Amino acid sequence: MEFYPWWTDEQKKFAQEIEQFATENIPKAEECFWTRTFPMEIVEEAKKRGYFGAGIPQEYGGLGLGVTGACIACEQMNRMYAVGHIIVTSYIGGLHQILNHGTEEQKQEWLTKMAKGQLGAVCITEIFAGSDAASVMTEARKEGDEWVINGKKRFSTTAGPAERYLVYARTSDDPEVRRRYGHLTAFVVEKGTPGFHLEKVNPLVGFDNLPNSYLEFDEVRVPDFNRIGEVGAGWNIMMTALNFERLIGAAAVTGGLSDVIKTVVYYTNRRVQFRTQISRLLNNQFKIAEMITKQKLARLMTFYTAYLMDSGGQGAVESAIAKLVGTDYAMEVGLDAVQLMGGDGLTRFYPAERLIREAKIGQIVAGTNEIQKVVIYRMGALEYLDWPFRLRWNPKLELPIQSLDEGPWKGKEITEEIMLKILAEDYRCNPGLYMTIEDMQRETGLEKEKILELWAKLEEKKLAVTFKDRHGNVIMAKATYKGIRQAYPLDHYKWYPDWFDVEKFGF
Repeated sequence: MEFYPWWTDEQKKFAQEIEQFATENIPKAEECFWTRTFPMEIVEEAKKRGYFGAGIPQEYGGLGLGVTGACIACEQMNRMYAVGHIIVTSYIGGLHQILNHGTEEQKQEWLTKMAKGQLGAVCITEIFAGSDAASVMTEARKEGDEWVINGKKRFSTTAGPAERYLVYARTSDDPEVRRRYGHLTAFVVEKGTPGFHLEKVNPLVGFDNLPNSYLEFDEVRVPDFNRIGEVGAGWNIMMTALNFERLIGAAAVTGGLSDVIKTVVYYTNRRVQFRTQISRLLNNQFKIAEMITKQKLARLMTFYTAYLMDSGGQGAVESAIAKLVGTDYAMEVGLDAVQLMGGDGLTRFYPAERLIREAKIGQIVAGTNEIQKVVIYRMGALEYLDWPFRLRWNPKLELPIQSLDEGPWKGKEITEEIMLKILAEDYRCNPGLYMTIEDMQRETGLEKEKILELWAKLEEKKLAVTFKDRHGNVIMAKATYKGIRQAYPLDHYKWYPDWFDVEKFGF
């Protein structure tokens, strides 16, 4: 196993130990795969060794290895078919939520049980709520010191064997509260609670010996003690927990991905076609090189994100990237592995086809990969908004160039005429773009209200046009053709490269 330089000695030692454990137990996991039985024997041994407590602080009985330790555990456990998914779902069924939002009493109650291996599951998805996770319809009403939960959840992995369920329910129907995403609350519901039933188990494209289930909540009563965080804080708890879920899911993918590449290298060195080992064929070498590249990039992104989280960061964008590239790369590696192994790759005796099926599930769970791109854009693009340059006309070169200079109008009186000239000059340098309020503030030093006032007057005279956001607020403006002509004569905008014969072709 490759260690990273920021890993502690304890994390490295743990990684070596759990890697050996996984390697020794792969044959048992394969037996469970073929007999379609839950790999309880392996899980019980992992519990005894404390592996389910890798990411839990020592004061609650865990190994205290942080998010990095949790990722190491998920990576190696996922080399054993189904076992990795069990530890992942156990972690996401309360670890991050209780550790970061629970009371000390709740931590003592549940983190200690998690460290000993109590299995857990998370309940978000419903018939009404998938990618649109805010549309949860399962509801919880307060009655005295209890909450009464009614509704259904589906696609809950390990539901059945799991003893602890982290459930998100609607606690307000107020439209204003809903608009502010304050309508959800998180609860722990334990197996055996009256009214809480396993409704159906889904046969999926993967998870061959692991239940993925529907759950029924019929007047399920839980004490207020089981409420995690404040009433109405469920959305924020869910979103931060999803960062952790996406990350450990990405870690799990890298474990299986690595073993598939080892299988392909093993296979291609022993398969002879056209009087040569197929590993000697250049095209096959290229495929394997790409597989190795993808595995290393996915793993690096995963453990870098774990390091960020252990350092106090949320890792929202990074965990989305880790999940996106990890599962997409796993799908691509799986397809290439099957292609390299030909007919043998299509059989279930080798893990190649299995990776494809598991990767497809991975591309959907914890938010589809399309949702990851939404997260990456909405949150990641904020890092790139601070662009100090503007295209300005350079009189020496007589063309627009990226410039750090301030506009010539800062500190001067800005009239309608000057405002129009600024918009027209922006057309000269950035013909396809609007100017934002922030652009204009940097250009003029004016307050927002004054800018909007001048824009409104220009728009009334059809010299400018404004653009509004979805709430109807003016955020940008641009000179119209009429405004461009009124601000400057045509010669002000004319420009031709040196090679263009103006006298011959101009008009």
